[in-house]
Amino acid sequence: MRPYGRQLFICIDGDCADEAQAAKLSSHFFALAKAHGLTNMQNPHRTKCTLSDCLGVCSGGPIVAVYPDGIWYHHVDEALLERIFTEHLVDGRIVEDHVFHRLYSPGQEPSYAPATRGDGNSPETDSNPQPKNKNLDGIDNLQIADETISPPLVTTSPTTPTVETKEESAARRSEIRRRKKKKGLVIVNTGDGKGKTTAALGLMTRAWGRKMRVGMLQFLKHENANFGEIRAARRMDIDWIGTGDGWTWTSKEMDETQARALRGWQVAQQKITEGNYDVFVMDEFTYPLHYGWLDTREIIDWLKDNKPPMQHLIITGRYAPPALVEFADLVTEMRAVKHPYNEQGIRAQPGVEF
Repeated sequence: MRPYGRQLFICIDGDCADEAQAAKLSSHFFALAKAHGLTNMQNPHRTKCTLSDCLGVCSGGPIVAVYPDGIWYHHVDEALLERIFTEHLVDGRIVEDHVFHRLYSPGQEPSYAPATRGDGNSPETDSNPQPKNKNLDGIDNLQIADETISPPLVTTSPTTPTVETKEESAARRSEIRRRKKKKGLVIVNTGDGKGKTTAALGLMTRAWGRKMRVGMLQFLKHENANFGEIRAARRMDIDWIGTGDGWTWTSKEMDETQARALRGWQVAQQKITEGNYDVFVMDEFTYPLHYGWLDTREIIDWLKDNKPPMQHLIITGRYAPPALVEFADLVTEMRAVKHPYNEQGIRAQPGVEF
């Protein structure tokens, strides 16, 4: 089976356009593709259409993106879709008057895949249209919503590593898309490198931009802290709760620090079970677990029973216990490679560390 010549994505996110409009465009696309002979699995110029939850760049919908060219069209109706199909997909001429976003500067688009593979004039497609534009193959790590084009997943076993075949990888991706499975994730950012809280804040900002309800509870940072992220949260009306009295290594009264952390967990339990947040961050929560102030297994059992199914919970901090790592859906370990304080004696700076 040959790879696709081009792929078209249609956004079905409700913020841009009604999902029914996207489905109608998709049906029209397949009718056009069939009429032009671009559904033949052996055709190097064959095209593919995918409905995507969100394409990440918003404008007036429906939005259609053409890959690998990286061209985005907005306000697409059936008439415009026909122009995009015949002029862009078939003839290779971008419909410039309807482009609102592009990944590459004009003339810098990647080469067209069949031309790159050298099968643009293969005998089996002599009767099919030949795209005149030359746009790309080679999107090995491109991810658009739930559509991922990636190298085969490498899995390991105690003995011999195994690698998925292309067919197995394609079947796995197809099954994942078919199920349309979603769940509230437990996310852990750990490790000795900088960026654990920063990454959580980035995800919070993304969720806030999606009009999701977000909140943050910090376990060790002082309840009266006024870092840059806290100032930003006030402006964004994000709930921000501080329960600590400072870092453990600067604490003058460890019993008080421990008591505040335990109190923080009680507050977190309340906030989680109230169901008022789509995304909730427990910053530095790994430390009460690491120091033994809270029992990790009890915490996990409580989360299994009480966390709302679609709520995303983010936990940050060093020394994440193995049981928490095993329980989480997504774990990232920040590794310290270089730090300006260690190598250059540069102290923490506003906007970077606080």
